[in-house]
Amino acid sequence: MTSPARVFLRKYRWRFSGMVAWVIQRVTGLLLLFYLFLHIHTVSKLAEGPEAFNQAMATFHSPLFKLLEIGLLGTVVLHAVNGIRITLIDLGIGVEKQRHLFWFLTVGIGILIFLAGAIPMFLFAVLKV
Repeated sequence: MTSPARVFLRKYRWRFSGMVAWVIQRVTGLLLLFYLFLHIHTVSKLAEGPEAFNQAMATFHSPLFKLLEIGLLGTVVLHAVNGIRITLIDLGIGVEKQRHLFWFLTVGIGILIFLAGAIPMFLFAVLKV
């Protein structure tokens, strides 16, 4: 006997990947915009003198901000790889396989690229091995 939820998931498991990819692209774009404003704010501290800039930079050396940098890496990778997928589809490449392209390219390769950068960042910046 199968539950209604299991039937729903089996029937629609691939159907919403385009919508999920669209939402991911918008959310990661907004997160990158927030980071851009934070970056501009930090760099603007240079106008107040080297002491103000050094104080702002000291804030970013905490382990919390190192973890946020790893999150930034994930955001950049996800936005970039999903953007490549969208560009390929706009060029007419892989239109009939866009669901598989989402899971393989955006999620699969995105996770591999993220782990390639996140593991060294975590080991050497957060744990300071």
